[in-house]
Amino acid sequence: MTRLSIKFQRCRIPAVSFNFIFLFFLLFQISPLNGENTDSLKKVLGTSSGYEKVTILNALAESFAEEQPGQAISYATEALQAARAGKLPKEEARALTSLGDASIELNNYTNAITHFQAAARITIELSGQQSDEYINRIADIGYCYLMMSQYERALDYFQQAAGLAEKAGNTEEMGNNYSNIATIYVEWGDYGKAVSYFEKVMKLDRKSGQEEKISTDLNNIGKMYELWGRFQQAVEYYQKALGIEMKTGRKAKIAVRLNNLGTAYKAWSKYPEALDYFQQALSIEQSMGDMEKVGKRLYHIGTTYHAMRQYDKCKTYLDQALTIFTKMDLHDELARLYNSYGLYYNAIYNYREAIPWFEKSQLLAKENNLRPLQISNAEALANAYEKTGQYQLAFSSQKMYLSLKDSVFTKESDKKLAEFRARFENEKMKMDFEMLQREAVVKSRTNLLIGTILASSILILLSVVFILRLRARNARQGKKISEQLAEQYLKDLEIKNSELAYNAMCIVRNNETVARMVEKVETALKTGRSTEEMETVLQNIKGMEVDHTWKEFEVRFTQVHKDFYDKLNTEFPDLTPNEIKLSAFLRLNMTTKDVASITHQSVNSINTARTRLRKKMNLANSEENLVNYLMKF
Repeated sequence: MTRLSIKFQRCRIPAVSFNFIFLFFLLFQISPLNGENTDSLKKVLGTSSGYEKVTILNALAESFAEEQPGQAISYATEALQAARAGKLPKEEARALTSLGDASIELNNYTNAITHFQAAARITIELSGQQSDEYINRIADIGYCYLMMSQYERALDYFQQAAGLAEKAGNTEEMGNNYSNIATIYVEWGDYGKAVSYFEKVMKLDRKSGQEEKISTDLNNIGKMYELWGRFQQAVEYYQKALGIEMKTGRKAKIAVRLNNLGTAYKAWSKYPEALDYFQQALSIEQSMGDMEKVGKRLYHIGTTYHAMRQYDKCKTYLDQALTIFTKMDLHDELARLYNSYGLYYNAIYNYREAIPWFEKSQLLAKENNLRPLQISNAEALANAYEKTGQYQLAFSSQKMYLSLKDSVFTKESDKKLAEFRARFENEKMKMDFEMLQREAVVKSRTNLLIGTILASSILILLSVVFILRLRARNARQGKKISEQLAEQYLKDLEIKNSELAYNAMCIVRNNETVARMVEKVETALKTGRSTEEMETVLQNIKGMEVDHTWKEFEVRFTQVHKDFYDKLNTEFPDLTPNEIKLSAFLRLNMTTKDVASITHQSVNSINTARTRLRKKMNLANSEENLVNYLMKF
């Protein structure tokens, strides 16, 4: 029985074996899918034997496969043993199929594959490759690989099943497997190929004239175009699907098609049209009393108003949806709704109110493995925590966001790699076949030509190998030289920085010495020397030392930080020379005391200068550190 893993499902009625058990059920007027009837079967089982017992065991296994897979395995195992003992290959294949079905329900896909493969081997001997049973088993194996995310293998089995169904003229199974193939291309993000396979399914359904399936096909193609970002085509297909449902009058389907049109227009940023379709769907579902769907439509309308920045209307609809989702305990929907509440409060700058909504959404998203929603919540929480000054929590949320994002990126990379490998294998098979054809033609003409081509190929191959090795060697040498230069550059930079810092400290010590000299001169003045004479000497010493130390510092600073002054003057052309000097000292992360010592100014004067500098750099009302800001230049 072919199973499909995504929401673009085609329902198929499984093939039924009309054997002795069918007559048995008619006699007793029971069905294997009814609990009361399975009890009757159990009673009969105790008195049965041989073929009759095997068929009853298989019927019980099939009945319990989905609801009680453990019980189904018990019955199927007993049926398998009895079938083998009685040499009943058809019943043996049936038991193996039930074991595969039950294993799938237990998420044990490896065991399921083993059972389906064994059933397929028996079936091909009994009824051939083009039988419904064999085609179904091949598709079942493909489904197991699909659920294990081994898309290349799944694609191979689905293509086999589709090809066999085509040879057998089984359009039902052709459509099922084309749909499954489309599913894989959806997983790979290759929406173009997914559309082409859904169109094949629709072509088959048009021949059968089944309007319901055609509507579903049109809807699937529309969804592909929506995911692809081709909204015009998406709307066209949704409209066609809606037209069919309007003729049939199925209200539930009409509402679904209207909702799909709404989501397409919303993604297209055509919000008035989206609201109109959502409202139409809402009216139908309210009249039907389908409260879950009503809640979803209210949610869509609320988020559309959010996109339109009409936040009051947004919250009104979100509140209505919250009442419904809470009452029905719909965890997935509540997780998304809580996130929307957080986004609403973010939009009105109420970050403290937004935080608990994001936290509740994250809790449900983790419980229900909603990975994209977890990423959205983590990012939003990091921002909200930062806005409210909760920096440790902001840091933790940012780490969570990056971790989740990396895991999704890895998964997406794996999908792309799987797609590439599948395409490569297909192209390789095609190229190999074409090459064999060409070789056959060449061989029929002359062996000498083959020898010449072979020799040329070997020569070319050797040349390519030699060139590749040469390039690889040059690349390694180039890389090694670049690494050595980079290492030397870092060492030089480190030496210069150390030298610059050392010179700066020398300046500090020299200025301290000068300060003591000045103090002594001032003392001498007080003892009776010529005041004018000594004051002149004192001022000359101060000016000379400040000018000398600054020029020495500026030369060494420019050697290390060549572009600092250019960038600073470009960004702030109105800075005074003293403000430029202060910026240079701060760029080296020097303390206010050290700057005061170098420039012979008081600490208060330097603090005042720093305040003026922050104003000129537009940092007056900012929490950003001035030194950290200057490090960027």
